[in-house]
Amino acid sequence: MELKYLVFIIAIGGIIPLTMLLMLSQKSMKVVVFLLPVFFWKYQSTAINFFTDPEYRGTALGFEISVIHLLAVALLLAMILRQWPVKFFFPGLVLYILYFLVSLLSVFFSPVAIYSGFELFKMLNLLITFLALANYFYMTHEFDSFLLGVSLVIFINFLICMEMKYITGIVQVYGLFPHQNSMGMFMSLIGPVFLARVINKNEHIIKTLFFLFIFIISFLSALFTYSRGSIACFPFGCLVTILLTAFFHRTSKALIVLSVTGVLGIFTLLYSFETIVNRFTKAPEASAETRRFFAEVAVNIMNDKPLLGCGVNTWIIVANDPRYNPYLKHPYFATRGMGIVETTYLLVGAECGLLGLAAMLCWYFYYFFQAVFQSFQWRKTNYFYLLAGLAGGFLSNYLQSTLEWVLKQQINYFMLFWCFGIVAALIQSTREHTFLSKLAFIKMKSQLRHMNNSQFIPQGMPPRPMPPQ
Repeated sequence: MELKYLVFIIAIGGIIPLTMLLMLSQKSMKVVVFLLPVFFWKYQSTAINFFTDPEYRGTALGFEISVIHLLAVALLLAMILRQWPVKFFFPGLVLYILYFLVSLLSVFFSPVAIYSGFELFKMLNLLITFLALANYFYMTHEFDSFLLGVSLVIFINFLICMEMKYITGIVQVYGLFPHQNSMGMFMSLIGPVFLARVINKNEHIIKTLFFLFIFIISFLSALFTYSRGSIACFPFGCLVTILLTAFFHRTSKALIVLSVTGVLGIFTLLYSFETIVNRFTKAPEASAETRRFFAEVAVNIMNDKPLLGCGVNTWIIVANDPRYNPYLKHPYFATRGMGIVETTYLLVGAECGLLGLAAMLCWYFYYFFQAVFQSFQWRKTNYFYLLAGLAGGFLSNYLQSTLEWVLKQQINYFMLFWCFGIVAALIQSTREHTFLSKLAFIKMKSQLRHMNNSQFIPQGMPPRPMPPQ
């Protein structure tokens, strides 16, 4: 353990030379953006928890810092030192800050404040990575480095899944994730983006086939989890993406790709049909029973502490209180101990109260509605696919979160933040382009007024130009 701390201190010292390298070369920035998601592959071995409690079963286990955080800090510093117009406030951040402040206030009701501090520290670190990537996306509109990094992670994860499924013999594979539900939720968030790219963006056939392959293996990875939530929500996200695409782009390419994907999906479902049916019809009764127990405990906590909850990241402690949990003597808890309520919304409602739940829902759905709205603004550009895909991915994750809490796990939370960063960068671009268009119109109107010729005075705002490609 001491060696790990030493290595990490050396890694922190490496921020300075890395920042200098990024200042000298914008290509090295692309490499860092590529590596940020790639480090999901070795996340546990490249992250360290200070003052951790390894036996604690919460959404954060310590004051965690990873190589991902260090790369994000170096990227952000490099952009500042290169005198890029770095922004520290993007659209939607006020809602996240509100959610953070409510979570901070919930600490006053926390039975163990340091455990709440673990989650708050995680939220601040995630914000740094959001700012780094959102600024990079906003100033460069270069998304391929990031998507290629995600593609590599999906490919490596798929190989691990195949080894688990066909060599080790694990039925519900989980790849490089801590749980199969985590992997399914990750794939349902980013999978629709690759589908949207294939059917919306005109590029070389090799690139199209590559991203089609990544979409297919992301779908297969979600399917082989045999997670009921993933199996139900992944196609739903793809359907939203397809509907947005069909509304704007009716192309033969889209029909061909969707037809091929549909045929492959049907054959895959037939191959796994028996296992899937068993997962839905023969699931252990204890699974549904414990979900009901946890939900009832969460509601009891919310009834007692409705505004600010029992303290962020303290569910495991408070749920063991007999005042809220009448099922402590149930055989399930005697053998397995207390688990986490299998619904993100009930978990946040119990830990941060109704105020925290409302703030989180506003934050989540702001980016979903903006992804849909911005798809209208960017429909004639090469970036439409990002918005169409993320709209489907967001809704899929939100729907699955009614069944599972894993969206708050580290890798899933990272990915959600970064996808929010993509949408935030495009929103900011739209707003600034609109502002500049208004300034140009005001200047033109002023010039025409001095011509003393009323026939040249414009009769209203001209059509707003689309954001630059």
